[in-house]
This record gives sequence, C-alpha cells and structure tokens, in this order.
Amino acid sequence: MSSAPATIETATPAHPGEFLDFRATHDKRKHEVTLKCGNCNEPTCALVPTEEYHVVTVGRLVGIFTNGAIADTLVNGVEMFARKKVHSWTDAVEYFAHALAAKSVEIKNPSK
Repeated sequence: MSSAPATIETATPAHPGEFLDFRATHDKRKHEVTLKCGNCNEPTCALVPTEEYHVVTVGRLVGIFTNGAIADTLVNGVEMFARKKVHSWTDAVEYFAHALAAKSVEIKNPSK
C-alpha cells in the first residue's frame, strides 16, 4: 500500500528554479546539486543520493536488491554469506553474472 507524499503548505508560492551545477562528492553515496531558488534567486545546494545496489550471491535468497535492510535480512545468520554494495545497475549485473559463471552463487539456510 503506497501513500502520496506529504504536502507542506507555505506562505510563498513556489516558482521554478534553475539548475546551476552538479559535482560528485568524495562520498560515493551522494552528489551535490546546486540550484537557483525560483523565489529569491539565491543558490541552494542539496546532496542527492546516488544509486545503490546490494548484490547477494550467498544467502537465504540471492539476487540484486535496492534496499540494504532487505539484503541484511537475507544474509544475517548465514555462515560464509557473500554480499557486495555497488553504485550502478550495470556493475550489479556484471558482479552477479561473474558469480554465476564462477559457480559461487548459493542459497543457504541460516546456521543454527
């Protein structure tokens, strides 16, 4: 069940801003985007999350997941689990394909 995002009422109507700049940061999880505010024309910086994929090759279930918490539950308690976080869909598919070719993909039950 999904819900609509919350709407915040403001006294000032929103006006379209303008894109100014994009920079990769040292933190691979975020990029910095600079926009010009549509209301006051001041530059505003925002950190935008990048893509993040979790590749599980040994766990209760294997595959490519976009949610780290789900990937955690698939490897918790599994002895010698294998999981890797990558930052692009292409890298995730390549990593999983390589693991398949190496016959290192395995579904395992948690250790008792």
